[in-house]
Amino acid sequence: MRGFKSLQRESKMMSGEIRKLRDLGGSGGVSIPKDTLREWGLIDDDDELADTHLRVEETDDAVTVEPVQ
Repeated sequence: MRGFKSLQRESKMMSGEIRKLRDLGGSGGVSIPKDTLREWGLIDDDDELADTHLRVEETDDAVTVEPVQ
């Protein structure tokens, strides 16, 4: 059963859409608090964004955003 959970986790991680992290607003964008970005290691002490991508998965109930590693 453990192998099944690992396979399920990989499948979930590969779903969704990959988007570049940008410091812009606009329609269709997702706002992420700076504290959260700091916790993820995506903002340095000078408030500069890391050059990275995020995985975004949307369902009817929620939007899940997490850094791509």
